[in-house]
Amino acid sequence: MDVGLQQLRCFLTLAEEQHFTWAAERLGIPQPTLSRTIRRLEDHVGCRLLDRTTRHPRLTPDGERLRAELQVLLPRLEAALRPVPQEEPLSLGYTWGFPRRRGRDAIDLVERRHHILVQPVRRDERLAGVHTGAVDAALLWGPVEDPRLHTVEIAREERVAAVSVRSTLATRSRVGWRDLGRRCLVLNTVSGTLAPGDWPADARPEIGAEAANLDEYLHAVAARRGVGVLPKSVATQHPDPDVLYLPLTGAPPAVLHYVYPRTNPHPHAENLSKALRDAERPVLQSA
Repeated sequence: MDVGLQQLRCFLTLAEEQHFTWAAERLGIPQPTLSRTIRRLEDHVGCRLLDRTTRHPRLTPDGERLRAELQVLLPRLEAALRPVPQEEPLSLGYTWGFPRRRGRDAIDLVERRHHILVQPVRRDERLAGVHTGAVDAALLWGPVEDPRLHTVEIAREERVAAVSVRSTLATRSRVGWRDLGRRCLVLNTVSGTLAPGDWPADARPEIGAEAANLDEYLHAVAARRGVGVLPKSVATQHPDPDVLYLPLTGAPPAVLHYVYPRTNPHPHAENLSKALRDAERPVLQSA
């Protein structure tokens, strides 16, 4: 029979109390169980640990030696066997489209290397909740100007035009940036990255419809309320039978940022930042 931790705890408690009833109450076990446990331990070590000839059990020399060893070793052993506390998961917010390939590769790398769970969370608001502490970090398209946040540029990619299949633009193989300025624009007022002011002064579109998220945005485009503009990877992830994505020439690139709080960031926020920057495959190939 192997010696178990419970036997050692029972012996050390009895050695401290020198009273079977008191030790049993402290351990939360019946006194007969404690007596049997001590006898099994003595049988295993092959010597008497207690002198039971007196009213209160006293330690024998072998018992004194074992107590001295256990007072040092048992707490260290229990600490070593105690379950390692798990760190809190890192919640990663996003809004205008998650960069699947790069994002998933980076998450997989961080989870394997640092044994931490990363949870993507969609939040339809400009900063995806990172500024309020709703998430620990975020992937955001477009400029980020908030001094409370540490901002890292992750990638740049081309944009595409989103047009209704019934639009006159649907017959084209591509469309120019200034050409869109002559059309009505679908504007995402919550987390979008473009506004009419991003076009030249003499080619600024009017707002044809407003949307609060990507689904509403594509519905408005399909209904011919206006044209849309998306990062190419976001468009690739969201095919729609009523929406055609066209190459867009002359448009400024879409910039993807990773942001997290400057004050009290999640312990692995910087690790995820590095993994995103080091991702081998560019966002342009997301699918």
